[in-house]
Amino acid sequence: MCELQIENYTLKRKLKNDKKNSMEKAYIILAHKNMEQLNRLLRRLDDKYSHFFIHIDSKLPDNKLSDLKFNQFKTQLIKRLDTRWADFSLVEATLNALEAIRATNKEFCSITLLSGQDYPIKSNDQINEFFSKTDERIFIEYYELPNHEKWSPRGGMYRIDKYFFGMKEHQLLSSRTMNFLGNIFPALQRNQPQNIKHYAGSQWWTIDMYALNYILDFVKVNPAYSLFHKSTFAPDEIFFHTILLNAKDGRISSGIVNNNKRFIRWNNAAMSHPEILLKEDVLKICESDALFARKLDLDINIEVFEQIDKRCLNNETAAA
Repeated sequence: MCELQIENYTLKRKLKNDKKNSMEKAYIILAHKNMEQLNRLLRRLDDKYSHFFIHIDSKLPDNKLSDLKFNQFKTQLIKRLDTRWADFSLVEATLNALEAIRATNKEFCSITLLSGQDYPIKSNDQINEFFSKTDERIFIEYYELPNHEKWSPRGGMYRIDKYFFGMKEHQLLSSRTMNFLGNIFPALQRNQPQNIKHYAGSQWWTIDMYALNYILDFVKVNPAYSLFHKSTFAPDEIFFHTILLNAKDGRISSGIVNNNKRFIRWNNAAMSHPEILLKEDVLKICESDALFARKLDLDINIEVFEQIDKRCLNNETAAA
């Protein structure tokens, strides 16, 4: 009888641990302002199974970090970089977070990349249920370049065959100079990675641990790939997509869904940034099958947060 009781106890404990492991999630959050909004995001996502790997732009003054409630959550602050729009620094910050996740030796069921201005539009139970039931493990928006419907000129190929060194005046001048000289002297043109198709899409995605390890191993074995993208315009929208969509690994290729499960509103596809979501968007947000919405701004419209809490998540006290 004692042996049977021990066996039952061991089985129950194993099932409990298996359930816990199936719900352990990692969130990478790239933030650059408004620690109050980031705290609200953490409170909403915290279900005791969520681990947060947070990158705070180094331009934010150190004294602002005291507003972040680190001790209330399972958080790790990633090495702070000066991240800039359209710059490789966003890729670097993400890679640093992926390395930090791998270093925990935990087997997370999902790794989701968010910005500090994202917000969940499904409950934690619904998010857990979604990832526990789906066979697909990589949710990423993608399309092959060139894509003339998405980008002009030349379907976005300027990102691949033209130099981009940054948005500062001297960097833009250097980019234009190199691209001009490349038109005259073929030897100065960008050396594109060989035997690879280029893919692009939204920066934000969800992957599993297998894909995480695949990405980090690929980057380690192919240092020229990262070097190439250090002079790519907005590599955060190309870098990870191209690695995953060119993978010869069947587990990777069979697990990719062309949907990043984000509700994002673009009034003009040619714009560089999506629209700030407002109260008027809440009905469409709640009807969406997405898991997260962007882009929200607590300083512009707090009511959209309250409406999402109340109408999408059935909880009016998430900001408490």
